[in-house]
Amino acid sequence: MRAASELFSTRAYDEVTTAEIARRAGVAYGLIAHHFVNKRGLYLATVNAAAERLRAVQEAPPEGGTPAELLRNAVARHVAYMDDNSAGFLALMRGGNGSDPEVRAIIEGLRWEGAARILRALGAAEPVRPTLRAAMRGWVGLLDELIIDLIHHHDVPREHLADLAATALAATLRRALALDPEMGIEASAIASLDER
Repeated sequence: MRAASELFSTRAYDEVTTAEIARRAGVAYGLIAHHFVNKRGLYLATVNAAAERLRAVQEAPPEGGTPAELLRNAVARHVAYMDDNSAGFLALMRGGNGSDPEVRAIIEGLRWEGAARILRALGAAEPVRPTLRAAMRGWVGLLDELIIDLIHHHDVPREHLADLAATALAATLRRALALDPEMGIEASAIASLDER
């Protein structure tokens, strides 16, 4: 799986062969078929393993006392993890095997899990209302693009990007609340994201 992960994170899915993975791993080609059935099975296993590592990062309690500190620290930790694992992140965000419905489901599930974690911390009501869902999905997209910019340029400090993302979330939630006063998050909870 390590050899496959290295190859899939640096090249497009279609450019990697199981024979190449087997060579890099120093195993017989048939071992891949035995354990994973085919290249797609191995790829799904590597994506699931990466998802579990990211989940562990996301689920670790962030440091800080105020909601604003907790959010900024959680976002900073996420940004750092993605930057430190940039090849895999870029491969998934910019192609990978994004046409595979199971891979897309894993990625979309992870993205929403992070958003839902923030919503729970803010006391959002379930089920999440459409305006709030759209706002959070848009914010997650912004966060992803901030990380992509960091990876490509490394000319904005990570902590500045975390601050940009946290500030954008507060602004997005304020506007969503104005559009849908029944969205399920109190104005005071949103305001707490701005307190320093």
